[in-house]
Amino acid sequence: LTAYFGLLEVCKMKPGETVLVNAAAGAVGSVVGQLAKIGGCKVVGCAGSDDKVAYLKKLGFDEAFNYKTVKSLDEALRKASPDGYDCFFDNVGGEFASVAINQMKKYGRIAVCGAISLYNDSVPQKGPYMQIPMIFKELQMEGFIVSRWNNRREEGVKALLKWVMEGKVKYHEQVTEGFENMPMAFIGMLKGENIGKAVVKV
Repeated sequence: LTAYFGLLEVCKMKPGETVLVNAAAGAVGSVVGQLAKIGGCKVVGCAGSDDKVAYLKKLGFDEAFNYKTVKSLDEALRKASPDGYDCFFDNVGGEFASVAINQMKKYGRIAVCGAISLYNDSVPQKGPYMQIPMIFKELQMEGFIVSRWNNRREEGVKALLKWVMEGKVKYHEQVTEGFENMPMAFIGMLKGENIGKAVVKV
């Protein structure tokens, strides 16, 4: 639902556009990419391991790369889409967002869903700051929490379920057994150790 409403209502993606999503092998990011493909977009995803990149390619992402092994994030983003990006679904924030925002097309839209690169900082990260590209490219950036669309939950579930049943949306659950392993599973999720949705079976 976060992917569904974030893409449709915040990014307002249109067919033929290019969509960038980071943390793309996670529960939200992997669905963002697949929904963007259903919507007729080119999709670029990045993740933190070669296994995750392979998973993204299996899901049908047009371009995918491991942000931990590329020499330059800026170059990797340019190579994946030389013309830039219309939509950026940001789950990470921090340095990634600072680099990506400079590659947005004019009138691009950015949905700020998460900031996982910042959650564990004891000292706040400093700039660079994004006002200059925001102004000159006339970008729109909006943060959101999915509960805003609670009144449309049924619509979202119905659409997503249809695509799952048709095989157009695939999902992966990484299941950890045992209530006592919940902290380990949660920490692992924040470290990016899971593919898809992290679930604890109790």
